[in-house]
Amino acid sequence: MAFRIDPGQALDAEVRRIASEQLHKAERELGEDCSDRHATIHAARKRLKKLRGLLRLVHHADADFYAEENARFRDTARALSGVRDAAAQIEALDALAARFAGEVETKAFAAIRARLTERRNAAAASEADLEAAIDAALITLGEARRRLDGFVVRRPDRNGATLAAKGYARTYRRARQALKRAEKRRDAESLHELRKRVKYHWMHLRLLAPVWPEALAPLRDAAKAIADDLGLDHDYAVFRAEAATAPTAFGSSSDLSVVLALIDRRQSELRQAGLDAARRLLADDADAAGLRMRRLFRAARAVAARDSEAPAEAPEADRRRVAAS
Repeated sequence: MAFRIDPGQALDAEVRRIASEQLHKAERELGEDCSDRHATIHAARKRLKKLRGLLRLVHHADADFYAEENARFRDTARALSGVRDAAAQIEALDALAARFAGEVETKAFAAIRARLTERRNAAAASEADLEAAIDAALITLGEARRRLDGFVVRRPDRNGATLAAKGYARTYRRARQALKRAEKRRDAESLHELRKRVKYHWMHLRLLAPVWPEALAPLRDAAKAIADDLGLDHDYAVFRAEAATAPTAFGSSSDLSVVLALIDRRQSELRQAGLDAARRLLADDADAAGLRMRRLFRAARAVAARDSEAPAEAPEADRRRVAAS
C-alpha cells in the first residue's frame, strides 16, 4: 500500500512497514552510482521528510522516540542540502520565466540562470565532501532502521484510531496557528512556516487516505497545491535575500532589476493564493478535525474487519421470510 496506512492493520505494524519502505528507497537512491547526483539527493531528502511526517502522526505513542528520530532525519537532510538548495534556485527561476513567458521578452533570465548554474556546479564540485555526507547519511539510516524496526504502540488502542487522530489533530492545529501568524505578518518567515505545517498535514492526508479515499483526495490535493505555492515563494525570498547582500553575483544590475520586479509580482500571486486556499483547508477547529478523523478511522477499520464471505442480506431475503411466515 506504499505511503498509506491500512486501518485494518495494527498501527505500529503499519508504521514499521512504511518506515522500512522509505528507508530502503532512500538508501538505494543515495547508494546509486549515477551522473545526476542532484536528482538522487533530492529524492532521498523527500524520503526523509516523509519519515518525519510519519513520526509526527504517532508522536503521542512515545514523545522521546519521536524527538530523537525526528532530529536524526532532520539533521541528515540538512547535511545533504547544499547541492539541492542551489538546484532549487534554478528551478524557481525557470518557473518564473515560464509564468511570464507570454508577457515579458528579456534576456535577463538566461544571464542569471547561467550564474546560478555556475554556483550549483561549484557546490557539486566538492565531490569528496558530498560523498562523505552520503556515507554518513547511509550509516545514520541504518541506525534509524534498527530503531524503527522495534517501534511498538504500548497502549490499549493498538489498532490506532485514537493515536492516529491525535497526531493528525496536532499537526492540523499547528498548521492553523501558522496560518494565523502568516495572515497577520505576511512575511517570508511566517509564510515558510505555514508551508512546512501544511506540507505535514498533506502527508497525514496521504497516510490516512484509506479511511475515506473519495473525501480526502480533494483535501490532499489542496494541501499539496498550497505547499507548492508557498515553497516557490520561499525560493524567491531566498533569492531576493541573496541578491540584496551580493547583487554583483547575479550579473548586471539591469538584468537583476527585471527579474526582481517579476519576482515581486509572482510572490504576491503565490502568497494570496496560498493564504486563500489555506483558510478553506484549515477552516475547522482542530479538535473537531481530530474527532472526525478518529471516527473515520474506526469506521474504516470496521469495514476492513467485516467478514467478506458473509455480506449483508439483500432486502428480498427479508421479504421472503415475511411471506413464508
